[in-house]
Amino acid sequence: MRSVALALTGAFALAACGEPASEPADAPAVVAPASVSTASGPSATPVTLSEGLMATVCRSGVGAVYGQPGADVVVLNRAGGVVTVGWRAPVDGGQLTAECRIDGNRVLWRPLDRPVAGENRWMDQPGDPVVTYSLDGSTLTVSQSLPDGTTTTTAEAVTTEEEAR
Repeated sequence: MRSVALALTGAFALAACGEPASEPADAPAVVAPASVSTASGPSATPVTLSEGLMATVCRSGVGAVYGQPGADVVVLNRAGGVVTVGWRAPVDGGQLTAECRIDGNRVLWRPLDRPVAGENRWMDQPGDPVVTYSLDGSTLTVSQSLPDGTTTTTAEAVTTEEEAR
């Protein structure tokens, strides 16, 4: 499964060769989606994510993209609505890193370790995988939809301890 995810990520990166890198908007992306649920059903009112919960969503979202359990992805930095995460490289044991931001219910990321600068772009263009999240009580669900229609979903418990990270 990891090799498939890595191969797809590599294919997307190669498809983006020659395209200029897009930079994130300066506005912090801390608004949760309308899909956040309450005991009475989905909430239509946007909810502000705490900094800790935003980091947890980024860890899980980027982990889903790269085939890593969210617990294996660590937060390296948080600044201006962007969370930098890292994880152990499966091939050589080095560290891979990516930046993440939240836009509505989407988890947007960009790798930071690609050898060609143009490949270190935000993955928000047509043809990129779409990663979304939802919160239902203490359950965080992350879904990844690939351009071929394949979808994977993971769920994990979120506690107030994780929000404090």
